[in-house]
Amino acid sequence: MYANAGHIYPLVWSPPKDGAQLLEPEGSPPPEPIYLKVRGVPLGILPNWNAVAGRLSLNSGDIFLLTSDGITEATIVHASLDNQPNKSHAMLQQTGLWQLLLQQQGSLDLGKLLAQVQACNPIQEDDQTILSLEVL
Repeated sequence: MYANAGHIYPLVWSPPKDGAQLLEPEGSPPPEPIYLKVRGVPLGILPNWNAVAGRLSLNSGDIFLLTSDGITEATIVHASLDNQPNKSHAMLQQTGLWQLLLQQQGSLDLGKLLAQVQACNPIQEDDQTILSLEVL
């Protein structure tokens, strides 16, 4: 059972058993995480707060990832499609976070993930918190 008080959606996924990269062979669609989309009003806004609860069973090997909005709202740089020096800046968002996770090989490395997020952000504008739980 879980509750979300207005934060971004937590992610749950099952990594490959052999520790390989999450990306599928070329031409195959990449796997998608489960986004825990049950969400309530942010905590502290209403005088009487009641949470809407969701349910999810986790299995051995599943990874549960919580991040603050300082991660998904961080600015990243996209190279232009024609490899020219033109680059666009955009917020990472949850889909961009998942793309970074797909690129990791082996076990989840939160330090590496945070370094990737911060690479384009010399000034941290918001808290950047990442918490993961791997079910044994």
